[in-house]
Amino acid sequence: MFELSIIIISYNVREYLLKCIDSIKAHTKNISHEIIVVDNNSGDGSAEALEQTFGRDVTVIRNTGNVGFAKANNQAYEKSKGEFILMLNPDTEVKEGSIARVLAFMKNTPSAGIAACRIMGPDGKFQKSIHPFTTVRRNLLSAFFLDRLLMPEHRRSCYYQAQPFGVDSVSGAFMLVRRAALNGKPLLNPEYFMYAEEKDLALRLSRAGWPAFFVPSAEILHYGARSTGLTPITMFLELQKSQVKFYLNFYGKGYAFALCMSWWLTLCTQTVASLMVLVTRKGRRRFVLFLRAALSFPVYVIHLFADENRHPSIHP
Repeated sequence: MFELSIIIISYNVREYLLKCIDSIKAHTKNISHEIIVVDNNSGDGSAEALEQTFGRDVTVIRNTGNVGFAKANNQAYEKSKGEFILMLNPDTEVKEGSIARVLAFMKNTPSAGIAACRIMGPDGKFQKSIHPFTTVRRNLLSAFFLDRLLMPEHRRSCYYQAQPFGVDSVSGAFMLVRRAALNGKPLLNPEYFMYAEEKDLALRLSRAGWPAFFVPSAEILHYGARSTGLTPITMFLELQKSQVKFYLNFYGKGYAFALCMSWWLTLCTQTVASLMVLVTRKGRRRFVLFLRAALSFPVYVIHLFADENRHPSIHP
């Protein structure tokens, strides 16, 4: 039995993954822990590099295909033995005391189901990692570009408070979970291939009496989108499917439909706004992403709402 199980899902990010594990080993010397890496059939020699570099210090699970984020995490979770589970992105580097501080908070706060820390980008700017549960109002604010003005999670001050504070959900780049809060159920809902798993877990645990918290005294570095950025359109469309599934899993069909329509409005307004930056390569990529998503989203809604045999794999 370990104090902490650190789970990393890797897909074609060899160099970032090796740096990530180096940083873990440097800053967990006083923590009883295990590191489990699930490689989703990378083609860059990630699994071989792990075994050659770290040997038995890292448990490597090799998949013969890309099974997605949720299923891969569940594979590692089933093998893990830690009292606490840390889901960590492979393109991160933990800083001195980051894991220890969040772990200490969880030990001292027995009601906490999830805890996370501040995430910084390589440019030195904080990355938005606090995510409120979805409402129609929030989607509409995003549709009309008012979210950055009215939602506190977009403000720097929100991430630099003096004490830990409760939140709805957090980024899966660094998410520490109490094993006891899972109550024998899988770590993540395998119904999702990518995205929405973190919100699904946070809302599931919150409704069971295990809220999430943010610990601002700890910080990690996150390079961001190193795996998903390889296929941006595919992953962005997968995000839209996950949004619909998430709405249907937790809300009645009527409100879920209202959430879908308000989110679709966001996709449409973002598409129109992207027209203004078509002169740049980044702007053209953004326009294509949102246009494809806006055109595809109604199809996902119709298909998933009409599927009478659809049942979520983990009931909230």
